Amino acid sequence: MKDLIRKILREEVSKKFTKGGINAEAVIIKHMEKIISKTSRVIPPPEDNYGNYNEEWCNGDNIVMEAKYFFSDEDSDEEKFFAGDLYIDEKEIEFLSKILQVRKTFILNIITEWYDDKYATKFGQETGHPEFEIDETLTFDNWRKCYQMIDVDNISREEMIDYLDKETLNRRNELEKLSDNELKSKYRSVYNSRLNNIGNIN
Repeated sequence: MKDLIRKILREEVSKKFTKGGINAEAVIIKHMEKIISKTSRVIPPPEDNYGNYNEEWCNGDNIVMEAKYFFSDEDSDEEKFFAGDLYIDEKEIEFLSKILQVRKTFILNIITEWYDDKYATKFGQETGHPEFEIDETLTFDNWRKCYQMIDVDNISREEMIDYLDKETLNRRNELEKLSDNELKSKYRSVYNSRLNNIGNIN
């Protein structure tokens, strides 16, 4: 029922905003595929991301588009997917809106449908989560650094604990109790957050 409602709403939006014989949908999809073709995909480990899955589409060190698949942690026995959002650079939507003379709402709906059908479905198969879907496409206007998969195997426990002790509010004795895998995951997560100036305590 949810999929049917989404399809009907998008069809109505498409009828309302498509102008003068221009195949706006085809232009939008072609533009998005062009963006994808110039990026590399980065997939942060879910354990570094509170159990959620991300697909980051990166140009150099910066994210130009990102899909986020959120899981509910209400039931500790079973993870449940409950929402998927796609984020894209605001400038790309403004560009398409200007050349096609259509509303941003129409563009975002087309992008949501395109990504959901072609990429979210594929990612769901890759990760063993066929329930993945994109519910909404949103925009961002600030560049964010792509996730960096650090080779933590070459960093000692003591170095990681020293870093986390300095960069977080965790007490040193709490950090020392973490298993190797937990410590490595926390180190990667905090390191990547600091790349984007998230959570700095200094």
